[in-house]
Amino acid sequence: MSSMNRLFRCLGALALAVLAVPVLTVPVLAQPQYPIEGYINVVRSQTIFEVDGRRFFISPETRFGLIGPGSASTASPLREALRIGAYVQVDGVDSAGMQPIIATTVLIRDERNRSLSGIGVITRVVSDAPNAVFEADGYLIRITPSTKLAFMGGLSSLAEVSTNTWLNFNGKRGKDGVVDAVKAQFIPGKPTKFKAVKDFEIPQVRTRPSGAKDTAMTSKATGTPALPDDGASLKEDEQLKIGIGRWHTLPADQPTQQRLHRIGMALIPAYQREMADDNPSKIHFRFFVVDNNKWRGAVCLLDGAVLVSQQTIERLNDDQLAAVAADGVACNLQRQTARRVVAMRKDLGIDLALDAPGAFVPVVAVAALLGPASVFTGTGPGVITGDEMAKMTEERLRIALALMHDAGFDPWQAPEAWRLALPKKVPANPAVLPYPDSSCYQMGILGIEYGGERAGKDVAR
Repeated sequence: MSSMNRLFRCLGALALAVLAVPVLTVPVLAQPQYPIEGYINVVRSQTIFEVDGRRFFISPETRFGLIGPGSASTASPLREALRIGAYVQVDGVDSAGMQPIIATTVLIRDERNRSLSGIGVITRVVSDAPNAVFEADGYLIRITPSTKLAFMGGLSSLAEVSTNTWLNFNGKRGKDGVVDAVKAQFIPGKPTKFKAVKDFEIPQVRTRPSGAKDTAMTSKATGTPALPDDGASLKEDEQLKIGIGRWHTLPADQPTQQRLHRIGMALIPAYQREMADDNPSKIHFRFFVVDNNKWRGAVCLLDGAVLVSQQTIERLNDDQLAAVAADGVACNLQRQTARRVVAMRKDLGIDLALDAPGAFVPVVAVAALLGPASVFTGTGPGVITGDEMAKMTEERLRIALALMHDAGFDPWQAPEAWRLALPKKVPANPAVLPYPDSSCYQMGILGIEYGGERAGKDVAR
């Protein structure tokens, strides 16, 4: 099983309490083992849960422990740790093909003691030096007296660090969920040019008036999409084509276009809104509603364009729509790293290097198309395969939660948004829908970093 599959298995909608239930007696030698690793997917009852589509039964004989070195015990207090956000490894035995599988051992990952690392632009300065706390890569990162600091590109001290500076870090979460940095490297946001892959990282984007067949506006050689200023400015329907895909309608539905525009613009980090238009780090965000029943989530184009399908928007309240739009904003923030372009090419087997001095050069001048949903397949968050793509998906989902929180939206609505947005059809009772991969990961982050099981808009972060 790939690390992507191990990483993005779903969480349950309810907390799991454990009750004593008799064990079925089946000869051990006839019982195959089922080692499963991932997030809890579904909670069927107080003693039955699912991981990776496998249903498990907890008995008094089920042993619990932590992933890694250590012992497991039937008397372990970790029985009570099977809650929203728990990442588990489960062994069990299939009782002659009967379901559920009897869980013999459940190991739980200790999220608070995990080493974390990443690189991301500082989107908010929470507190200044010497007790500096920065929001970057979807985390709150604290600089402590023991943090080993490094400065690049003319920076020399924490006093010079501000938003639009890139932070390369590693550390562990403190008791309050804030990452205490062991090492922190600060890099100024200076654009670096690289040679983009033709028709791959900069696909041709065309628009035309609705109903037109032959005439079309074509994107410039720079890859800037030939799109209106914003969906809210559309006076009549237009059509959009990305690369070799089909034509899609941009409806001049002003209430819907304006709703997406209002929510999307609120999610843009303050430092980006305040940046001069001629600043090379400025992302010119625009938001468009698209009539496309196959697209789920947000599609991220070059130069800040974010597209969300009309069919998705119709299912969501404002907080939930903010989660989808924030994913597109996060994608545009994320795509600025040259490192991500290198990683994507490696994951997809493209043997091309950047025309840049290193893989950690932040902020490329010509950005790659790294959408949360592939514009070619219409797939949604959490389904991209590959180790580096999994890391990128994680990163984007974390950043989206931070953007929602900072803009005053309820980050706890994000898992519900993906549960409603991604299915082809929403049943009469949406509560029966399983949580998809994106919801699962975000629920884990919410439980650790956003005030416990359910904090809502008043969460202190």
